[in-house]
Formats: sequence, structure tokens, C-alpha cells
Amino acid sequence: MTRVFLVDDEPIVRRGLRLLLTLQPGLEICGEAGGEHEALEGILPLRPDLVVVDLSLKEGDGITLIKQLHHHCPELKILVFSMHDQAPVVATALTAGAHGYVAKEEGAEKFIEAVGVVMRGQRYLSEQIAAKSPRLAPQRPRR
Repeated sequence: MTRVFLVDDEPIVRRGLRLLLTLQPGLEICGEAGGEHEALEGILPLRPDLVVVDLSLKEGDGITLIKQLHHHCPELKILVFSMHDQAPVVATALTAGAHGYVAKEEGAEKFIEAVGVVMRGQRYLSEQIAAKSPRLAPQRPRR
């Protein structure tokens, strides 16, 4: 089982992600938080396989959280799920240690796709994000 920890300032978003992810075989939610400090307190002892992080948090911010997680748990996979889709923000998140980035407006299918790609050890940028940040997009094999 892939253990997932959710970090988002909106309880309804966390609930929706929880419902969506529990419908996927092989995924389980091991915890959730609304802020940076609360997230660290939950993630460090639980050591999940994947953390889904929003950049806007109730307390603290997602970029700082990503940096701290990358420092303390370098093997941890981090997927950003955020409304912020500007190229500099995406670049900052990836530089901080995120393995993937999906815009919230892109929907459930892209989010689930991103989880799978990141858990396979690959970088994921949704098409929308890649179009705004072409130099950050992973190279796709040509057919």
C-alpha cells in the first residue's frame, strides 16, 4: 500500500482528496493537516510514501514545508496540488524538492495520473503547467 499524507488549508479539499484517493487501489490516507507545523508533526513520525501539498496553507507555506520535508525525508515523494500555476512558483516548488505539480482546476483524472507518475519515481507536470513552464517539463519520448 502507498501511504499518502494530505496538506491543504481547506478541509473540504482534503475531504475530497481523501475520498478520491481511497477509491484508488493500493492507496491509503495515513494523515492530513491544514498548516506547515501540523504537517511536520504528522509526517515526520508517520513517514508516508507521498505527501500532497498545497502552497497556500493556514499557517506557514507550502514551499517552506517542501524544503523541510526534502531535508528531513529525502526519499519522500512530494506532489504539489495548488491553484498557483505561474512558472516562477512552479520552478520554486520543484527546486525546493517537489516531484510533481498539478493545478487544482485540472480535475481528478490529472491528479490521479500525477500520483501514479510521481510514485513511479518520475517528475510530473500537467499539460497546463508544462505549457506555462516549458523548460521545467520532463522530456517525453518521441514516437
